[in-house]
Amino acid sequence: MNSEFLQDKEIIVASNRGPVVFKKDDSTGKIELIRGAGGIVGSMIPFLEKTHGTWVSSAIGECDHHMDNEYNGKVPVPLENPEYYVQFIKTEEDVYNRFNGKFANPLLWFIHHSMWFSPYSPCADDELHQAWDSYQYVNSMFAEAISDDVSKSEKTPIVMLQDYHIYLTPKLIRKQHPDVIMSQFVHIPFPSPEIFQQLPNHMQTEILSSILTNNVLGFHIRRYMNNFLQTIKLILPDASVDDVSGDILYKGHVCHVRTYPISIDVETLIKHGQSPNVISKEAEVDEMIGDCKLIYRTDRADLSKNIIRGFQAYDMFLEKYPDWKGKVKFVATLMPSRQDIKIYREYTDNIKKIVREINEKYATPDWEPIKYICRGDYDLVVALLKRYDVLMVNPILDGMNIVAKEGSILNENNGVLVLSTGAGCYEELKDGAICINPYDLRQTAESIDMALLMDETSKVELLSKAKATIGRNDLSKWVTDQLNDMEMVILEKQKLKSKKGEEAIRMNKIRMN
Repeated sequence: MNSEFLQDKEIIVASNRGPVVFKKDDSTGKIELIRGAGGIVGSMIPFLEKTHGTWVSSAIGECDHHMDNEYNGKVPVPLENPEYYVQFIKTEEDVYNRFNGKFANPLLWFIHHSMWFSPYSPCADDELHQAWDSYQYVNSMFAEAISDDVSKSEKTPIVMLQDYHIYLTPKLIRKQHPDVIMSQFVHIPFPSPEIFQQLPNHMQTEILSSILTNNVLGFHIRRYMNNFLQTIKLILPDASVDDVSGDILYKGHVCHVRTYPISIDVETLIKHGQSPNVISKEAEVDEMIGDCKLIYRTDRADLSKNIIRGFQAYDMFLEKYPDWKGKVKFVATLMPSRQDIKIYREYTDNIKKIVREINEKYATPDWEPIKYICRGDYDLVVALLKRYDVLMVNPILDGMNIVAKEGSILNENNGVLVLSTGAGCYEELKDGAICINPYDLRQTAESIDMALLMDETSKVELLSKAKATIGRNDLSKWVTDQLNDMEMVILEKQKLKSKKGEEAIRMNKIRMN
């Protein structure tokens, strides 16, 4: 990380969900600070702690609103000896529900993951268009707050927008601050042009034209970046697209489109893996697993994670390789996701149903084939990642899937990663894993057996390759590469300003002569 570059800069990060959530303890009545979940939080917090910046995010619940009022719009984190500040965007509950629960999720999420069933959905009815109005409004709230921060900053502000919830925010900020340095990182896949066109025409244009007002736009891998470039060519034909560099000229502004594979803070993760809390959880894991081999997965219960096919493949594995019965255990730590959306509630119910069916089909008095854990316990997750024999990461399509990287770094058992070609990290980790088609149950079942039977030398070789790749491309590099490109933008602006100044002087001399 370029400390010299950051000395006179003020970092402003923005995302829908923030780094912390405030909740009231039912027993004491006190408001507690809880770290937020998700890859964005884990990736950006270490950077923000070092730069002492501001994180702008939506207020979720009454406690967030209360804390925002208590601290006049800038909540210190931690409350004493703050390392950074959280600024909450407060909207009416019904507006937020249309913005997030009807438009951003599921509409944009499903489009980005190519998950709509096009003969029936999506349908751009009146309800969807009303949700678009709320999406526009909440984005304007973000833009207003960030623009105010930029105006008040005594340093050079760097605005770092995160993800698809705030696609319309950059254009609104740019209107207020034409010269501000601004980036946006898309943490999910970007779809092909044909899939993106499932949005109504004016929404396509508004979103893309706004995104292009960023100075730097980041995607995880080249495949997502190429999809974006092709989408721009189709929908915004006036844009000039350089397929090699990724630079796009649109309405006099250049957006530098780049790839930055998101990663993990290796040193911090290893340190946490040796913490007393994790060590204490290892005893719980030993009791849970016994002498069995451990197949493990940890996910949000999201449709894109392909959890049900993973269990179906395990069912097939037990049928095809009956000698493993009683000798292997599948542990899944799964957190409910977006339960305000009907299809997600149904998916969670179906996960529970298949777990119950497999356990009823194969269980014995002293063996449970699947242990399903539905609670947020990160220390337990880390302890299980250290212990697994097989780590199943089989998404249909995923932005990156940090778990595959965390598991490869933490594992102390020469465990084998079974990795979907649909995971963003497939590009980096394919040489350190057994790779599968996420739709192929038989291949997945056979891969589980292959992983469990693999000799130690081969397992060590796979894990070593994965660790080496992750070590070269850690979280620090992800942040540094983005900052370097923003520094390049600043230098380009300075050169252009200098040239204009020199030209003005030259023309003035000509007129004087």
